[in-house]
Amino acid sequence: MLYHRYIGVKIRLRGLKLTILIALFSIVNHSAFANELYVCSAYNSGPFIIDEKNRVGLVYTFTDFLNKQAQGKYSFEVLILPRARLLIELRLSNHCIVPFVSYKWFDPNKQLFYWSQPIIKDANVILSSQKNKLESISKERVAGMKTSQVIGFFDDQVEALISENTVIAFNTSSLEKSVGMVARKRIDFIVSGKIPLQYLIHKQHIQDQVYLSKYKTISFDRSVFVPISKPALSAFIEEQVGLFKTSVEWQQAKTEFGIDDN
Repeated sequence: MLYHRYIGVKIRLRGLKLTILIALFSIVNHSAFANELYVCSAYNSGPFIIDEKNRVGLVYTFTDFLNKQAQGKYSFEVLILPRARLLIELRLSNHCIVPFVSYKWFDPNKQLFYWSQPIIKDANVILSSQKNKLESISKERVAGMKTSQVIGFFDDQVEALISENTVIAFNTSSLEKSVGMVARKRIDFIVSGKIPLQYLIHKQHIQDQVYLSKYKTISFDRSVFVPISKPALSAFIEEQVGLFKTSVEWQQAKTEFGIDDN
């Protein structure tokens, strides 16, 4: 039913379904052995996925750590999927673990998957200009201002401000573009995850141009979820997340990508 909204032609719908099923079958078939697993990511941007060819980003750092610790017991490979495709994959197979995500987005009641201890804590914060710092997005404070949201990643509080015509909004195709618009003063603020914002500020060298609020619109943990049907794997991942958080690899990655979790 979902695809009818985009295609609307029955024969094309069937063809698309067949293509997806064939692709998914190849993924599941490739992971036919119990110790071959995918570290799946719906992210295709930094700091989680920065350079797919050269395997740079937090997802790769975490995957390499798991492979080193597993010593052949498990074999992990990164698989980047659009969110809709990832959700289908999670329904059809149990060979996928997903790191750096919140249960609030995938499993609000924590009943569908096993959720590890947090790798890192994160929060949605406000990015604004150094010359007009924002610690609030109350209607009185931001009335008449300009903002932007990344298509597909909308913040409820910002959406409310837009629907009430309190702010003027522009949609962008990436968070990096939105951050650049704040730095160039084309818009007044955005709301997004603190960790991705820290990475982009570090990447663009704009620390003296933008300001990250201390106020958090929402706080959340970034954990790893594991198929609930794999208790041995869940125990392994839980142990490794604890070790990963104190590892040299994790400390180096945070420094390299400009992440401060204090």
